Amino acid sequence: MRVITILSALMGGVAFLARSQGVESSVDHDDKDVTCGSAVKFTHSESGNKYFLNSANQNMGSGSGQQLVTMIANKGKQDSLWLLREGHGQPQCAPGDPLECGQRIRLTHLNTMKNLHTHHVRSPLSRQQEVSGFGEDGEGDTGDDWIIVCGSGAKTLKRSTKFRVQHVDTKRYLSATEQVKFTEQNCGGNCPILHHLEVAARSSPDRNTEFKVELGVHLSK
Repeated sequence: MRVITILSALMGGVAFLARSQGVESSVDHDDKDVTCGSAVKFTHSESGNKYFLNSANQNMGSGSGQQLVTMIANKGKQDSLWLLREGHGQPQCAPGDPLECGQRIRLTHLNTMKNLHTHHVRSPLSRQQEVSGFGEDGEGDTGDDWIIVCGSGAKTLKRSTKFRVQHVDTKRYLSATEQVKFTEQNCGGNCPILHHLEVAARSSPDRNTEFKVELGVHLSK
C-alpha cells in the first residue's frame, strides 16, 4: 500500500482526534472490522486500558539507538497513532479492507513514519527484546513485520476484541506491563519518558501481550 495515497484521507480525522483530546467515540467499541489503511491507537489490556502504544522523534540512549517506543497514559497524544499496512514485500492491501487473523502487517508511526520493529537487542529495563521505531518514510525491512493473532475462531480483527501481534522474524510477542516503567531511579530526574511503560517483545503470550484498538481514524469501503 502506497503511504501517500491514504495520508490525505486520514488528516481530517487526525485533526479531529487532536482537537477532541481523546474523547472516545462509541464506534471504537463495536464489532466492526479493523481495516487496512486506518490510523489507530492501541491500548494495553494488562494496565486496564490506561496506556497507549506511543513513539516520538527521539532515539534511545542505549541498545540500538533507534527511535523510542513506549506506552503512555495519555489518549489525547497524536504520537499514539499507528498506520496499519501490509507487511514488507507483501501484496498491497487496499484501504478499507478488513485485516485478517494471521495476516502479516506493518505498524507505521504516523508522525515520524518509522515502523514498529524488534530485533535481537536487549530492552533497557526488563532485558527482554528491544522494540523500536525503524526505517525511513515507512520503508524498512522484515524486522518490521508482525502477525495478527486473534482469539479462537476469529477470522478478522475486530475493534471490540483483544488480540496480540507476533514478530515474524523472532517469533516474539509485543508486550508491556505496569510493573516495568521508567522512573527517576532508572531513567533520571529529567527523563523525557518518565512514567512511561517499557515496550518489549517476549517469548510467550500472556496477559502482558494483549492489546485492543481503542481509538482511531477508520477507513472503510
